[in-house]
Amino acid sequence: MILFLAAALVAWQGTYYVAKVESFGCTSIEEVTRLRSMRSDKEAFQTALLEKQVYGECVTILKGTQVEGEIEATDGSILRVNGHIEPPGYEAPREDFEIMTQEVNT
Repeated sequence: MILFLAAALVAWQGTYYVAKVESFGCTSIEEVTRLRSMRSDKEAFQTALLEKQVYGECVTILKGTQVEGEIEATDGSILRVNGHIEPPGYEAPREDFEIMTQEVNT
């Protein structure tokens, strides 16, 4: 099973991104949308994000973090990060990331 997973990852030639700002990833697009709408109120945003982290629904993605990603087919403003590395991955705000211009060594 591990050999199959490793072969699948090697065969997958995905796109790599880097976080331009401190960001977050969640298990659902709905949570990303809700948290994104709260960003202008830093205190409320941090409280809501911390709560979601405690329940395992969201994670913080630090500025400069490199991730593999793909744009969600159902919502172009969402980037699914590390879906092939850590299935099922996390949904994150696409505007927080930029495509990496150099190769990532794995």
